[in-house]
Amino acid sequence: MKIAIDIDGVLADIMPALNDFYNKKHGTNFKVEDYRHHDLEKTWGGTKENAVKIVEEFFQSPNFSGIPPIAGSQESVLRLSKEHELFLVTSRPQNIKHRTLEFLQNHFSKGIKKVIHTGQYISPASSINKFDICAHEKADVLIEDCLEIAIDCANRGLKTFLLDSPLNKLNGQDSLTIPKNLVRVKSWPEIVKRLK
Repeated sequence: MKIAIDIDGVLADIMPALNDFYNKKHGTNFKVEDYRHHDLEKTWGGTKENAVKIVEEFFQSPNFSGIPPIAGSQESVLRLSKEHELFLVTSRPQNIKHRTLEFLQNHFSKGIKKVIHTGQYISPASSINKFDICAHEKADVLIEDCLEIAIDCANRGLKTFLLDSPLNKLNGQDSLTIPKNLVRVKSWPEIVKRLK
């Protein structure tokens, strides 16, 4: 199979570092569990533009350089790469491509064929269209952590694994219909097991 994989929240455990950066800069005491949506302004307050500016500052900070991989992701990616073709599709912007590649070289030096940067982190989560990229690349499966993206891709026929996190709970959106192609998973070992 050809498997598309998101980076932040799926391979890179970004939220603790981003939260720490925000708290130190703004004198707040948010916890990772306080983030219930990928649109960060819904947690921080303020505008989308301001949230984007903060994230851009974070991308250039030392906090961003030390992000660890998600538990179980390294072994799982290596294992999956032996039987499947893996590529990454991330909403990160092109201007941090070198830092993204550095992270991948340090933690995922084998098994990844290609990285596609959409630069759409500046958009609301509900308008990011990873499906078109996955369709163009002929992906069979997407591994994602954003609820809106996962639902959109699954509704359009792409088998999608939603890696569980506080950011992708339904949060009162009980009216959302979960498509049959969407599978919520708790861990990377569970993903590997389901792809066997």
